[in-house]
Amino acid sequence: MDVNTQNFIDAPYYQLGSLPIKSSVTSITVNRDTIFAGTKSGIGYARIINNNLNSPAAWINNVSAPVNANVNTVESFDGNVFAGSETGFVIYSEGLWSLYPNSTVSGVNIKNIKAISTKLYFIANSVIYSAPSGNLPNIFVEVNTGTWSVIQSDAALTPVYGSNNNGIYYKSNTGYVYKSPNCPFTSIFDYMTIDDSGNLWAAGGSGTAGIYKFDGNNWTNYNNIDYPALGSSNNFRKINHIGNTIYALSYGGGVSIIKGDYIRNYDPSNSILPGISGGPNFCTTYGGAEDTKGNFWTTFYEQNVNKSLFVLTPDSVWIGFDNPSYLHDANYAQIAVDNFNTKWIVSENRSPVGLIFFNENGTLNDQSDDIYGFYGITNDFPGGSVTNVNDVIVEKNGEVWVATNNGVFIIANPLAAIQNPNNKPPLVKLGIISGNLKVPFTENCTRLKSDIINQKWIGTASNGAFNLSEDGTTLIAQYNTKNSPILDNKIGSLTISNKTGKAYFGTLKGLSALKTNAVEPLSSFDKIICSPNPFVLPSTVSLNIDGLVENSTIKILTIDGQIVTEFDSPGGKIAQWNGLNKSGKTVPTGIYIVAAYTKDGGKVGLGKVAIIRNGE
Repeated sequence: MDVNTQNFIDAPYYQLGSLPIKSSVTSITVNRDTIFAGTKSGIGYARIINNNLNSPAAWINNVSAPVNANVNTVESFDGNVFAGSETGFVIYSEGLWSLYPNSTVSGVNIKNIKAISTKLYFIANSVIYSAPSGNLPNIFVEVNTGTWSVIQSDAALTPVYGSNNNGIYYKSNTGYVYKSPNCPFTSIFDYMTIDDSGNLWAAGGSGTAGIYKFDGNNWTNYNNIDYPALGSSNNFRKINHIGNTIYALSYGGGVSIIKGDYIRNYDPSNSILPGISGGPNFCTTYGGAEDTKGNFWTTFYEQNVNKSLFVLTPDSVWIGFDNPSYLHDANYAQIAVDNFNTKWIVSENRSPVGLIFFNENGTLNDQSDDIYGFYGITNDFPGGSVTNVNDVIVEKNGEVWVATNNGVFIIANPLAAIQNPNNKPPLVKLGIISGNLKVPFTENCTRLKSDIINQKWIGTASNGAFNLSEDGTTLIAQYNTKNSPILDNKIGSLTISNKTGKAYFGTLKGLSALKTNAVEPLSSFDKIICSPNPFVLPSTVSLNIDGLVENSTIKILTIDGQIVTEFDSPGGKIAQWNGLNKSGKTVPTGIYIVAAYTKDGGKVGLGKVAIIRNGE
């Protein structure tokens, strides 16, 4: 590429000698008149001057161990070329390749090499070393063990070390310091929740990620190095809240409770929570949910006491519940609690796979009256194509929605399950109306959420996120990498803020946010705000009517009081109008009154909008 014009001056070099065509190139360096490329399949190098680099024959290869595969880095220094792979470190000098002249580093994973001034710096395994010019065998430890990934230098040729989770590390006037942007610890968002103050909390879902909190402006990262009270593990897989109390569930480390500056961890060492066979202190808490009495229920993916369901009461007492015999080895996963305090629990992976329901009948300490039941993937999910159950929620109308590898299933009357467990209500597969037909929804669904106006949000394994109407029969929108800025089509987690209407989509590549109209309604009317104002018709967008109380009815009136149209809001703070009258015709240019009121007429809000109709 010409750096002045930013134009490519030659075609791409797809095949470097005998290396596989389009081998993934990891690094490039130039030494004198020769270009060197490190690839996942070895090293390719060729003279630049008077040479057709488009021809594979122009390239020479080194595909001998340890650089026969996964070459991470190549770098020029002192007239030589150095290359590092996952299995070793080599030097090219005077036309010959040889191992680096120090056995401590010649046969280990070399992640990065950088020449800075008179020293060669490199990352060997997890340690940063340097070697002086003219004395390569004499290596020095620059920085001890860390998650180092890259070495660069500043304008003063001071080394700057990059880590994969702590930002950069460099020597300042006061010594070595870390510096990083205000951001989450990693790009992984395994599960999310939003507390009553509007803070977004996320479980990282990896061994080092910990927990992230976003207050709308700044991120705070929680891990057991900075916050030892979090317990023995940073592998938080799920996170829930009751009010502003956070329940962070670690796969291996138990339950951690965060309330302001207070943090407390429960695990087998200080509670009755179980470990696993072969790991009595390894505590695999997985799903969590609140019931109507303020109890926090949590599930265990594995356990060694035949109890996979525990509850923490408001007075901080843990109680465990025996598994029925047919669920002895089940992997209890996601959990939701309905209006009758029935717990709906996903049973994953280990047989039996399906959906568990459980109700303790209001007696936490008396298990003789407990009710258990089960929906198995073989007999109870219609269609016969369900192999995995991934998520479960209870939506605002009290229905139980279940996400599977083959669509979503609904239990419309969950009370009937505990009234007669032997004749439980059926699962009904969700279908979307297309034309005049109801077409089964067959996506591999990973996550479910209902927003403040009870619209449904579905995350999928490969096709992004779907926004459906309250009953699920109407597709409102689909968001994927082709039609939106969403970072990945594999949705790992999602949640919606009732206060702002923002929908958050968590992926392995980071977090995406979308502004929606699902905002919690006001307690009383103030002023109705219409936007855009003026509203130009015809329009590809609807008029937003903002400032509503719950379940408002809206009337659009002319200045002289004639009713143009009337409709109910979706239930939240915002409703929309398409600019049509009761007859479905576009209204003429003019000033219109927007009146919103409650069903009993006790509360009324007013606003105005100017309509401009093109062509008038």
